[in-house]
Amino acid sequence: MKNLSTKEVNYIKDLMSWELLSSKKCFQYSHQELDTAHQKVFYEAASIHQENYLNLLDYVNKVGNMQGGQMN
Repeated sequence: MKNLSTKEVNYIKDLMSWELLSSKKCFQYSHQELDTAHQKVFYEAASIHQENYLNLLDYVNKVGNMQGGQMN
């Protein structure tokens, strides 16, 4: 893995924020929906966004460890 620039780190932070927000909204919509088929779709979307968030977090942690923990 290569070192990340500040700009790249900021892009990743933005992606993480979007994934987290998307996950929260989909989860909220799954609880508001009355149709069980629609509930399932929203819940699955929430799970995918949560997984994306966790993958990004894992990547940031790995890069941060390789760079000596200098990621903000």
